[in-house]
Amino acid sequence: MDAVNIYRLSVLSCLAMVTPPALAAEFNLNVLDKSIRDSVDISLLNQKGVVAPGDYFVSVTVNNNKISNGQQIRWQKSGDKIIPCINESLIELFGLKSDFRKKLPAIKECVDFSVFPEIIFTFDQANQQLNITIPQAWLAWHSENWTPPSTWNNGIPGFLMDYNLFASTYRPQSGSSSNNLNAYGTTGLNAGAWRLRSDYQLSQSDSGDNREQSGAISRTYLFRPLPQLGSRLTLGETDFSSNIFDGFSYTGAALASDDRMLPWELRGYAPQISGIAQTNATVTISHSGRVIYQKKVPPGPFIIDDLNQSVQGTLDVKVSEEDGRVNNFQVSAASTPFLTRQG
Repeated sequence: MDAVNIYRLSVLSCLAMVTPPALAAEFNLNVLDKSIRDSVDISLLNQKGVVAPGDYFVSVTVNNNKISNGQQIRWQKSGDKIIPCINESLIELFGLKSDFRKKLPAIKECVDFSVFPEIIFTFDQANQQLNITIPQAWLAWHSENWTPPSTWNNGIPGFLMDYNLFASTYRPQSGSSSNNLNAYGTTGLNAGAWRLRSDYQLSQSDSGDNREQSGAISRTYLFRPLPQLGSRLTLGETDFSSNIFDGFSYTGAALASDDRMLPWELRGYAPQISGIAQTNATVTISHSGRVIYQKKVPPGPFIIDDLNQSVQGTLDVKVSEEDGRVNNFQVSAASTPFLTRQG
């Protein structure tokens, strides 16, 4: 028994002696010319995964969605770290909400992300791809089937006129004949974001030797969209409409929400569901045991605000983390009339 133990101890001792220690990589600078040897800094090469300072042409993704290809980005030293220099134009492609975008200061030509340590930059050198992870709640809503207001333009200046014509004639076998012509429509001017419109109507009636003509402008108003508010500003003759009160016409100013600026998914009322993901997580929303919504979210706070407006009752929310943890909670979807979505 003792001999066996001694044999095992000997084998372990041999293994311990032949196992190579894990050492950092070292480079022999003697192969370089003596005149440039002192000016070369290869300390970064001793660290695994560190990017050497310089300019790189890379593709850029935000939460695994590619936003730019062949983008020139400079990596530079910041303290003891090497970080990418993200300029103002590239930031606009991130799709950040305006509240968070305003909090990112610019230092020279680079944006300072130190105020938001939750934004993570990972560089895949093999594929020359910069991966950026941003909490989902910080990003503006987007869809492939919707054009966000930031990409809208005011169009070109111009004059327009639409019309509707109605004509009739009456020719009896005896007596005088008569002709009637009626026209109505809208005419207007476009200049920048402003739109000037006038509703008009014209009529002409001929009966024998009598001719009557009349014309009138029933309404003139000036309006423009306010995309940042999701509203429309109207000046002049306009109408007041409501689902509660009786409508009426008046002359003045009106600022009213315009749901046409919203994508279909955000129209009408539905509850807003928020939470915090610890890792890359899957959010699953169920109603009466039936899955009605599922979405992948990155680490950090998330907001689900595009549920269908027909959803009512109690919703079961499950947040499944990639490490196996599961968080469950419930949200009540009220059905009170005239509610609007949060935000």
